[in-house]
Amino acid sequence: MQQTGTGSVELNGVDYARLDLQAELRVDETIKGRSAPVSFTFSYSTPAIDSVGNVAEGGLAPNTYRVVFLKKTATGYAFVSPYYPSIPSASKSCGPNWQVQLGEDAYHKVLQRLLDLLCTDSTPEEKQPALFDLNWNEDSSAAPFLRAALNLPDVKSNPTLRISIVSDLLHWRDLSVLPLAEEDLFDRSAKSPFYPKSNLVLAISSLEPHTSIPLLARVLKSPEPEERVAAARFLEYTNSETALDILLSALDDPDREVQFAVMQSLGNLTGQHYWRPNTGTTESDPHWVSCIQHWREFGEQRNADRTKSR
Repeated sequence: MQQTGTGSVELNGVDYARLDLQAELRVDETIKGRSAPVSFTFSYSTPAIDSVGNVAEGGLAPNTYRVVFLKKTATGYAFVSPYYPSIPSASKSCGPNWQVQLGEDAYHKVLQRLLDLLCTDSTPEEKQPALFDLNWNEDSSAAPFLRAALNLPDVKSNPTLRISIVSDLLHWRDLSVLPLAEEDLFDRSAKSPFYPKSNLVLAISSLEPHTSIPLLARVLKSPEPEERVAAARFLEYTNSETALDILLSALDDPDREVQFAVMQSLGNLTGQHYWRPNTGTTESDPHWVSCIQHWREFGEQRNADRTKSR
């Protein structure tokens, strides 16, 4: 990989500094289309524009093994999209004893190469991007592979990898991993960065309310403010009346960000969007005070209505 030039480029009427780069590619396999040469020089510039006009700075890193998405042009090759020029990939398979195979079409071959990072001798830093590149809306066929990967020592002992996989499986309605989810959320001895836990809370919110709301209510009582913020944000996605009472119980949380998330979700669930404070609103702002008071009165009215109906 080397830089071959610089300049500027106008994209959508905006001038950008341009880098011209050249990479030496060695090809193990062409997964789709006419076979590419075993090795060739690939030139590209960044930033670039995709087919619908979006500007992105996608490129390649030196000395890496990846699936690269290219299309043939009159002069050679170009990225199919500068947003997703490539994904991480394993240079070898999981081996003959690995039972989960995803399929022989191009999509599943790419997915298999990505997931093989989990079962081979790659580092945690190499495994994690593979999980990040999975799409909750499109890649549910990866679920059997991920269930098997949960038993691998390198995955089982790494909270970030384990939580990422459990989040994927829960989003695809695999309730068999709920005990693992509870362990990762509520066992304070299991240390992990916040971002995989936030994804786990989001995945839980996609489950049926009778499953999701009791768990989110427990997260809303976490000693960690950022976890309470996540629960307050994602309770909205349950679209449940029960979520209103859980949110109202946290209206006086000592953390401002939690209060903000609570009022955002209350406003979105009830359609009372006026009573959501703005992002920059402070606790002393009259609108913040009015919003807090409105939701207190809203909660009191709900309790009164419940008492009357008994």
